[in-house]
Amino acid sequence: MRRITRPSTALIGAAALLGLLSVNSAVRADDSVGSVTQVSGSAQIQRGGATLAAQQGTPVKLHDEVTTQPGASVTLGFADGSSIALSGNTSIAIEDSAMVNGQTVPSRVTLINGDIHTIVPDKTTGQQHSIEVNTANSKATGPAPNQ
Repeated sequence: MRRITRPSTALIGAAALLGLLSVNSAVRADDSVGSVTQVSGSAQIQRGGATLAAQQGTPVKLHDEVTTQPGASVTLGFADGSSIALSGNTSIAIEDSAMVNGQTVPSRVTLINGDIHTIVPDKTTGQQHSIEVNTANSKATGPAPNQ
């Protein structure tokens, strides 16, 4: 068994190990699936018990709930070019995500109330992405198959 005789060597080794661990956990802590690309009026993001103002560029994360006030609108954009537009007095929750071409994008949302419009790129742009939208009474998955 080798004994470390220089405390500075042990301290440097411990600091390097802690640095690697903190970088690794910072990468895993980023569970962003997109961001706010447009906002008009007042909209909020509920995240872990906190309420954030939805502003252009605000990250949207897995398990966020996005809500617009009456007369407001917000568009959430995702790395693959897909988006979800919320009209006034609308709430959605980002429930699940998937990897599409190496990017994390939402794969399932719950429409709590209101109206949304989704845009999902077609499969000619690479791996097909679909967004499942659940409501209290139904479920829809897009894009629709070719007929």
